[in-house]
Amino acid sequence: RDADLSGYDFTRMDFSKCDLTGADLSDAYLLRANMEEADLTGANLTEADVIEANLLKATLTNATLVMVDLSGTGLIRADLAGSNLSKANLTRASLPWGNLQGCRLVQTNLKMADLREADLTGADLSETNLQDASLTGTVFQQTNLQGAKNVSLEYLSKARTLFQARLDPQIQEEIEKTYPHLLKQP
Repeated sequence: RDADLSGYDFTRMDFSKCDLTGADLSDAYLLRANMEEADLTGANLTEADVIEANLLKATLTNATLVMVDLSGTGLIRADLAGSNLSKANLTRASLPWGNLQGCRLVQTNLKMADLREADLTGADLSETNLQDASLTGTVFQQTNLQGAKNVSLEYLSKARTLFQARLDPQIQEEIEKTYPHLLKQP
């Protein structure tokens, strides 16, 4: 707990089920590390390289993941509620069934990310790249999507809900016309 592990190379290390609550892992190398079911509550992973790591069912609530590289990382059923992932790279990351409630994902790259059935209630995705992201069943209730890039009507139409989501006016208008059920209270 609260360990200073900043800058260390933990490539391919096994941290499964480890308690890393409050740990400082900023600038650490966690390439292909196994962190399945690890507890990283309140941890600092700023600018860490966590490429292709396994974070299945990991707890990262209220963690700081600013400018972290999580490309290709498995975050299936991970709990990231309240975390700051601003300017993070989540290209091709797997986040299905993830809890991202209240997350800050400003200017985050979610290109080709798998967000199926993920809960983004109250999250801030302003200026985020959602190009080719899988959004089937995703909850965008009270989510800020204003200024999000590469948001297509085709992908948003697959979401579970957009109730009280903040959308760019053009997208809002298209949703109201074509998929009004998405804007209703679930």
